[in-house]
Amino acid sequence: MAKTYRSIVLLVIVLVPLSYFGFRTSYWDFFPRFGGVGWEVHFHLLTIAAWLVMLITQAFLAAKGLIERHKRIGRLSYLLVPLIVVGFMAVTNYGQLRHKEAALLGASFFDGGAFLAFYAFAIGYRRNTAYHSRYMMLTAVPFINPTLGRAIAPEVSATVELLLIISLLIAARIRKTAWQPFLVALLVLIGLTLLIVYISVIEPNIIEGLWEAVWG
Repeated sequence: MAKTYRSIVLLVIVLVPLSYFGFRTSYWDFFPRFGGVGWEVHFHLLTIAAWLVMLITQAFLAAKGLIERHKRIGRLSYLLVPLIVVGFMAVTNYGQLRHKEAALLGASFFDGGAFLAFYAFAIGYRRNTAYHSRYMMLTAVPFINPTLGRAIAPEVSATVELLLIISLLIAARIRKTAWQPFLVALLVLIGLTLLIVYISVIEPNIIEGLWEAVWG
């Protein structure tokens, strides 16, 4: 179990430099005044940062056996997750009003859908420590896509997410530890990928129609 908590901390630490390089030209280059950057972007990044800090804090408390404190802080997620959803919606609206990029809607659905799915499983299995900790760790994975995707390419970031989960699944099977959450996560990402490909590539009228209905 300690390895799972260490993995959570490591994943969050890796996301920090990725977020800088991914959002350097669109956000950090405007530091400290951030002229021209809407409040939606600040709000979105603050909620994500708060979530990552919570993940590290919770991993530390669980590893130290401070379970009651872990539970009390964990209840804050019932407030924070809705704020994260609001942040996703606000920053998506902000981006689409500035420039039409229907393809980015697919990315928002992918990242937001994966995050909410992993969080829902984590809460559903909150009494199963092995499953709960793994699903909580997985909630950080969807943040790889917007950071690495901007720094390199979305195709690369999505592939990295899939390979990471496959690696975690294989490692768990070899160690004979709880592997089922990683299999579920893999199926979730594959399902979301197929959905996004369908509405963006095979039937692009769907996502175009959605854009027109909201922002047209």
